[in-house]
Amino acid sequence: GLKQDKVPPRKFTLLIVDDEEGPRQSLRVVFKDDYTILLADSGPKAIELAKQNRVDAVISDIRMAGMSGIELLGQLKAVDPAIEVIMLTAYETIETARQALRYGACDYLNKPFDIGTMRTAVASAMERRALSDEMQLNNVRLLELQSQLQNQKLQEEITKSRGEIYASIIHDINGPLTIISGFIQLINQR
Repeated sequence: GLKQDKVPPRKFTLLIVDDEEGPRQSLRVVFKDDYTILLADSGPKAIELAKQNRVDAVISDIRMAGMSGIELLGQLKAVDPAIEVIMLTAYETIETARQALRYGACDYLNKPFDIGTMRTAVASAMERRALSDEMQLNNVRLLELQSQLQNQKLQEEITKSRGEIYASIIHDINGPLTIISGFIQLINQR
């Protein structure tokens, strides 16, 4: 069957960013069996990891010493716009939520988080990432197909113009022949 030919689905990578050890470790424990886990205790560290590894989804605290989660979100999207980012906050304000969404966060959860909600959020982030992978792959395939089609069109054009050239040569050769055969017919009729 076709199923065996498929590449086994790659293991997705989840980056957990929090300047506190506790939340980092508890999230690691929740997801360690499902994904490849990377841990960062600051925004700059997280960006470094995202540049060195293929990161699919990120869970980041919004309030961190140094670089804020919102800043980090913007910079992660600059590294790879398809990274899905889930923001965590202990202090819900409409403004941070609005900013997070404006910068392209895919989810916004409160601390302390409910494990079920967190699992669902990460699963749907990974699903979206898989979809954008697929779309990218399809785009690449489309471009390849387009260039193949263009090559084919070019070949057809060449063949067609060759055909036209031959046709006009034959026409030029035929010209005098038709006249001659016309004469012959005339002579024969006499």
